[in-house]
Amino acid sequence: MRRRLLFRTLVVLLLLPWGTGAWAATKWDYYVFVGITHPIGQYAKEFAEEVKKRTQGELEIIVRPAGELPYRATEVVRTTGQGQVQLADGYQGFIAGDAKIAALPGLPFLVRTAEELKKAMGALEPYVVSELERFGATILFWYTWPPQNVWGRGEPISTIDGFKGRKIRATSPEQTEMLRRFGAVPVTFTTPEVPAAAQRGAMDGNLTAGFNLLGAKWYEFSEWGFLPDIHIGGPSYILVSKKALDALTPEVRKTLQAVAGEFHQRMFREIPAREEQDRKTL
Repeated sequence: MRRRLLFRTLVVLLLLPWGTGAWAATKWDYYVFVGITHPIGQYAKEFAEEVKKRTQGELEIIVRPAGELPYRATEVVRTTGQGQVQLADGYQGFIAGDAKIAALPGLPFLVRTAEELKKAMGALEPYVVSELERFGATILFWYTWPPQNVWGRGEPISTIDGFKGRKIRATSPEQTEMLRRFGAVPVTFTTPEVPAAAQRGAMDGNLTAGFNLLGAKWYEFSEWGFLPDIHIGGPSYILVSKKALDALTPEVRKTLQAVAGEFHQRMFREIPAREEQDRKTL
């Protein structure tokens, strides 16, 4: 009787971790270059929550907003590929130094709408993936910011001549070259550095979208907008470590990719649509 009871107890103990989810979850760090209250930060948070829910806690993604980790937005291809983070938001202009082809849609006046970007990415994405894989990373999904325009303070810019001598922040080498040809003085700051740069007079204007001006509260140092829709603000690639992705169980990996596909569709639909209302608000 005792032996039978001991055997049953042992079986229960062996099964208990599986039945109660006591095994440790896989934890990933997700680097984003905006604050957690920014709309993009909120999308990242919702994505992480949905993955945790759908994997029943087997994959826990911790969103790391700007400033929480010692990495710059320009370094995410390498930090993700090397496994220092498992996920990262890589804006096309920021990652151009490591993956130049990824920034091709950011050429001024080449791709100016979300629908044009969708067509372009149909042809471009395999080449971007190939380039990223050299670093040990790949694309989980991508989204786009709205069209990029010029927002600033002081004397408003309304023509190309108005750029002459003005310090305008660019986010890619291509924007830098365009501004130089316009006679402006291009300056480069990553997203978290922009408010301080504006406060100390290191920039007069900024290439971004109204969506970001509101989301990042950059309207606090902006007085006007010049809106030629220079190019669509994307893609922004959600990069994933190939090693970390391959280490997931097939079921968890499939669920992660399914949620990623849903967020690609949702963000592609919602973010550009917000720009018109955001411009009215500004």
